[in-house]
Amino acid sequence: MRLGICATLIPLASLAVLSCPLTGCGPVVTPSFDSPEPAARNAAIVRAAETRDQGSVDELIAMLASDDPATRVLAIRTLERITGQTNDYDPHADELSRSAAVRRWHAWYTTHSTQHTPSVGGRK
Repeated sequence: MRLGICATLIPLASLAVLSCPLTGCGPVVTPSFDSPEPAARNAAIVRAAETRDQGSVDELIAMLASDDPATRVLAIRTLERITGQTNDYDPHADELSRSAAVRRWHAWYTTHSTQHTPSVGGRK
């Protein structure tokens, strides 16, 4: 599995989300994929990465279409961690390229979500 520099992003994001409420440095962030707040969505992504939550794959795929580059990076690295796949998604590519990759992810998910096995993603 290739995580590169983003391998440190998920633990750092996790630390930031978890430590702020303890130190009183900001509002409490409740992780939620459905939140209008980027911090809450990113916290949900981090939580999915930490637990390798295969049940969140469809929400993670939706996060690939985010306007927020940090959300896209967290989402693709988490998907890669859970499924072993990237489907050639580049979070820094132009919107047209990202949209094509999101369509590939939807097609992949349609094929693999019906299996409901521990290895939902398999390998490339």
